[in-house]
Amino acid sequence: MAGNSLVLPIVLWGQRAPTHCISTLLLMDDASMIITGCHDGQICLWDIAPDLEINPRALLFGHTASITCLSKASASSEKQYIVSASESGEMCLWDVNDGRCIEFTKLACTHTGIQFYQFMVGTQREGRLLCHGHYPEILVVDATSLEVLYSLLSKISPDWISSMTIIKSNRTQEDTVVAVSVTGILKVWIITSEVNRMQDTTPVFEEESKPIYCQNCQSISFCAFTQRSLLVVCSKYWRVFDAGDYSLLCSVPSENEQTWTGGDFVSADKVIVWTEDGQSFIYKLPASCLPASDLFRRDVGKAVENLIPPLLYSVLDRADKQLLICPPVTRFFYGQREFFSNLLIQGDSSGRLCIWSIPDTLEQQDCAKGLQTTTSISLQEAFDKLTPRPAGIIDQLSLIPNIKEPLKVTASVYIPAHGRLVCGREDGSIVIVPATQTAIVQLLQGEHMLRRGWPPHRTLRGHRNKITCLLYPHQVSSRYDQRYLISGGVDFSVIIWDIFSGEMKHIFCVHGGEITQLLVPPENCSARVQHCVCSVASDHSVGLLSLREKKCIMLASRHLFPIQVIKWRPSDDYLVVGCSDGSVYVWQMDTGALDRCVMGITAVEILNACDEALPAAVDSLSHPAVNLKQAMTRRSLAALKNVAHQKLQTLATNLLASEASDK
Repeated sequence: MAGNSLVLPIVLWGQRAPTHCISTLLLMDDASMIITGCHDGQICLWDIAPDLEINPRALLFGHTASITCLSKASASSEKQYIVSASESGEMCLWDVNDGRCIEFTKLACTHTGIQFYQFMVGTQREGRLLCHGHYPEILVVDATSLEVLYSLLSKISPDWISSMTIIKSNRTQEDTVVAVSVTGILKVWIITSEVNRMQDTTPVFEEESKPIYCQNCQSISFCAFTQRSLLVVCSKYWRVFDAGDYSLLCSVPSENEQTWTGGDFVSADKVIVWTEDGQSFIYKLPASCLPASDLFRRDVGKAVENLIPPLLYSVLDRADKQLLICPPVTRFFYGQREFFSNLLIQGDSSGRLCIWSIPDTLEQQDCAKGLQTTTSISLQEAFDKLTPRPAGIIDQLSLIPNIKEPLKVTASVYIPAHGRLVCGREDGSIVIVPATQTAIVQLLQGEHMLRRGWPPHRTLRGHRNKITCLLYPHQVSSRYDQRYLISGGVDFSVIIWDIFSGEMKHIFCVHGGEITQLLVPPENCSARVQHCVCSVASDHSVGLLSLREKKCIMLASRHLFPIQVIKWRPSDDYLVVGCSDGSVYVWQMDTGALDRCVMGITAVEILNACDEALPAAVDSLSHPAVNLKQAMTRRSLAALKNVAHQKLQTLATNLLASEASDK
């Protein structure tokens, strides 16, 4: 590409791998790749070799919240597409071959499960995504455009769906969607070829609704081997039902206060279920659960405690017993290729993936021994295997005698206008280096990698501890002095630096917690606020720090919960603060007064109103009394000046008119 239009992003992680607390995972159909989503919002692609060796290949960035579910989005081997959803309602369509985000949409609801559904329209194959989550329906979404086509609704006891499965019919053109609601009611929808062609958001109501008394349902699975059984896993028990009339065939309670989190069929007579502490158990079902047996359905109608229990066959346990931040995620996948057996894959909060290969002819084993892990690797172990070791952007400048690892970079900002990279470190120092030359030093091997060959750099010292955020305001708006660099640290302070001379211009100590964010107010704020930066601290306070006056002109510190979002309403002179408990505080910037604190739907409406187009100016209101009332209510000096100016103009016009009439 010609000119300066090409921007090439470069990420240098250093020797420490990024955190990857796995929240969901998916195995591609050809078993060549595992996709994991994490609570930080990133997606990791792991390549699998035929011998089940795993290597991380790419990290995909695009979500702003925790990944809740992953699903394939294409049945074609040529197009390896997946779809991901996050807690904030975002949905992304990815090409996992090259990591591109093909499509993005955001809905007002959170998906907790997505299943891919393919059907034929003439000779063409089309794909749909069946989504369920924190809403009382199943949304049917186009797998290519991510557009909601229609909904599967409930006439009887509509509620959130806990889990769902799709039963494909080989004999008819009708497929069945079976789901369990959070209140334990089983719902059945029939999807026909006519329904598949619907694209006008017409709802489809359930064919059957039956209470099966399965509270806290974690998963529901259909037995592809017998085409007759359903496995429903709840937190305190798991049950097998007849898929014909949904009669109870078998029930197993949890022992030793274990909590079941999912399960699936391994074969016609075996199921695997797993717990939230990472253990998995393989059970052999009794004859009363097997359609091929003469004793099938013999126990239907009996009390739960009188049903024949299944036989524990094997236990799969985590080899690494380290304490985890959150429960591991476990999924079972059927072998799709001849040389692949069934795989149980588990991901945990340390970024580790474990794989168990489960043979088709499984013999009963001693529970103390169980099946051993086939493969296990974490992101950090993958980093440690690399040769040469991955380097951080300024590792050579951060080496300390007698300490193995260099100082960590905790904040950074790139300034393209000056070709400078500014890095804040964990010891409170700030290093300014030429960006391009520094990248060359790390990415290209040679003599320049030695400390002596480093490009010129400058170190700023003023903070007592770790730098948490950096801001170059002139890069956001040209109204700021291009000399100023702003830094915040865990020592509660915000410092103004002269980026050219390295001089500390001023230090603000107005917060009672570490600085978490530094923001720039929008262009249409008042003249005084336009020369400020906004600082957010961990003590739930927000400050407006004037770079011109070198003082804090407003400190909002009455928030009871951590601050999640800062928004602006310049036309009303409002600073809007959203907190983690859902509350919204509206502050008047000129006076520093708290205008109101709201919760619920009003809080959501206020935040959404800040994103909308700016309302008309105060002086466009028709009646001057309304102008004055609104200006007083808002405590806005700018609005009061506007009203006074308008009144004076009216008086002047009236005087001129009266003089003209006298003449």
